[in-house]
Amino acid sequence: MTAQPVLATFLKGFPSPHAFLESAETLLDYAFQPIVDAHSGDSYGYEALLRNVGQMGFQTPVEVFDFAEDAGVLVELECLLRKKAVTKFVSLPNRGKAKLFLNVDARLLETDGYLYEETGLLLDGVNLAASQIVLEVCEAGEIGDNGRLAEFTKLGRDLGFGFAIDDYGRGYSQLKSLYDIEPDILKIDRFFVQTINSDARKKLMVRTVVDVAHVLGMRVVAEGVETAQELATCKDIGCDLIQGYLVARPFQDLEEAEARYPVVSSAAKRPVLAPRDDMELVNREIKPLVPLQDRARMEEVLNLLRAGRANPFIPVINASGEPRGLIREKDIKTFVYMPFGRDLLLNPVMSNSLGAFTHRCPIANFNTPLDQLVEMVADEDDEAGGIIITRNGKYCGFLTTTSLLKISNEVRMRAAENQNPLTKMPGNASIIQYVQNDAQSPEVERSFCYLDFDNFKPFNDAYGFTVGDRALLLFSELLKRLATSEDVFAGHIGGDDFFIGARGRTTADMKNMIGDLQDAFRHQAESLYDPSDRLKGYIEAQDRHGVARKFPLLRCSAAILHLPVGLSVDRKDILGRQIASLKSEAKGCESGIAEATLGQLVSPSVL
Repeated sequence: MTAQPVLATFLKGFPSPHAFLESAETLLDYAFQPIVDAHSGDSYGYEALLRNVGQMGFQTPVEVFDFAEDAGVLVELECLLRKKAVTKFVSLPNRGKAKLFLNVDARLLETDGYLYEETGLLLDGVNLAASQIVLEVCEAGEIGDNGRLAEFTKLGRDLGFGFAIDDYGRGYSQLKSLYDIEPDILKIDRFFVQTINSDARKKLMVRTVVDVAHVLGMRVVAEGVETAQELATCKDIGCDLIQGYLVARPFQDLEEAEARYPVVSSAAKRPVLAPRDDMELVNREIKPLVPLQDRARMEEVLNLLRAGRANPFIPVINASGEPRGLIREKDIKTFVYMPFGRDLLLNPVMSNSLGAFTHRCPIANFNTPLDQLVEMVADEDDEAGGIIITRNGKYCGFLTTTSLLKISNEVRMRAAENQNPLTKMPGNASIIQYVQNDAQSPEVERSFCYLDFDNFKPFNDAYGFTVGDRALLLFSELLKRLATSEDVFAGHIGGDDFFIGARGRTTADMKNMIGDLQDAFRHQAESLYDPSDRLKGYIEAQDRHGVARKFPLLRCSAAILHLPVGLSVDRKDILGRQIASLKSEAKGCESGIAEATLGQLVSPSVL
């Protein structure tokens, strides 16, 4: 041992490196923080976080590892801590097939064998599969040799370990790190998650990363989720897993672990137009192709191909049932048709290397919106031939590109049939579907707004149907701009009647939005009048009874019905009666807006 490590330990108060390790063994502990499925709230895994470093005289866990390196015992410390984390993890109640996420110090990539042999023996001793361990490499870490990193991940993946890039977005390698590591899981740095619900730039950046990750066959963790609004946004943009104080703080007491975290499963979800219809179409086309485990032998691959599969690929899963990729028939046939190719495939060395034939494939959860599924296979060079579909992260089937495009065309045709022919906005069927879905989604505040023009008939009579259609188109464009927001839906009922639905907006927010819409329409509609009428501020025309009258310039009236959190309504007639009543009130109101909250108008017993 050199003088430098001895000096380092002495200066920190430890008489020797061995004393430092003994102290670490005695004092250090791990806390576990749950990582849960973004839709069900089921526990997917736990990240091991080092605790009690202050009792050894350190400020942060990083200081502990820095000190160990200076003392020449970094490898020994890592082995000691891995044993401590794994031993505690196997004692978790209701652990099931949850995964243990272990952070890897980048300096250990210089270690021969990367401690895989030591870790494997440790796992064998507690009867834990390598597939239940996810090794996290920090994207912001200083990794000097990308070749070592690629070798580290390839060797570990062959042994069954999973890999994650931690704190993605904090460092500078970014897309290159995805290419080098090919992680199973991508963890978005908490900087991008905090306030993502109100930061359009963060939302766009994270959505882009999520889309890329899914196409590359990765799952995405949103780190640092602390509010229900952040959770709802992360779910909406496609994050698969959630970690943060909203779910649970790190705990050292194992009794705090839960199999499911209701705060996630009950969180607000973005409504999707006709989701049941779309999901039924997708589920109908999912093919339950028989998968192979990544530990299967090549003889099993050949037997499946010999059985005459309708699809030229075989899904591959790990011991936990999670997809690893596809084996393509054409790759195997390349060997089969070679001289001695079959013998080569069945050779024990080749037969145990199924990973060499496994290709990454796009992966999506079974409830992923149809438009996102289509985007994942939009590439003309789509060699995977489709998307692996999962449920709670486990393989459940395969959706071919051909089937997906057929579904997409069918949905587009339905949408076109339902569009208003003039404004091209969603028509009555979509509006009814939206209202039915949203009225029965009590986890968030909702608003239904019925809009129609005041004095449209005399305007139409005076200026003709062509100018009348221009007024309708002008108003529809204003509504379409509102509907670009993810929490707003707009549709055209017919004639001069329109609809807006919104989620998560307060009554004040909704009234302000409609007031701004009225002002914009009133201002723009003035351009449709002759200068003389515009100057007078009214037109002279006959009413419905043929009596000549003065009619003010166009404006829109709005009836806004709010549904508070916790209220679910499955009777359309109640909604219809309340909106009709508000519509009449709005017509006679100076502001042109009438609003009410349904729970305050109707007894809950009749809903």
